Amino acid sequence: MSKRKTHTIKDIALCFGERTGYFVTPRQIRVRGNWLFYKPDDLADYEITEKECIDCYFAPNAQYDSGVLSMECYSGVMVKDSPFIKDNDEAVAESLKKLDKSYKRHLEDSGRDGLTDSGIADLDLLIKQGVK
Repeated sequence: MSKRKTHTIKDIALCFGERTGYFVTPRQIRVRGNWLFYKPDDLADYEITEKECIDCYFAPNAQYDSGVLSMECYSGVMVKDSPFIKDNDEAVAESLKKLDKSYKRHLEDSGRDGLTDSGIADLDLLIKQGVK
């Protein structure tokens, strides 16, 4: 039986940076629920359509032992709805709920036959967590 490794925020920033190709510092990421939130230092230079949008990556418990060598942003939230704002638990909880529901629907729409093993594992996790 393998022991679950607890990652520090520094480990997570390094792993995330390796998978995205970005230089990432610990202050640029937050992990909540199944999601990793990424805020680049300079949003103006970042290739996003809404300059105040925080990228969201599905990364349950920020465990990077899945064998996946790259990560792709699934969705985004506005800064005001992200964990980068102090004392923002209510808005973050709503963002997490919306992200989980949307991602589960996306996976279900793809169908199990159209998913990779990691996609099936993601779908099974969301079902196990009771995401509607």
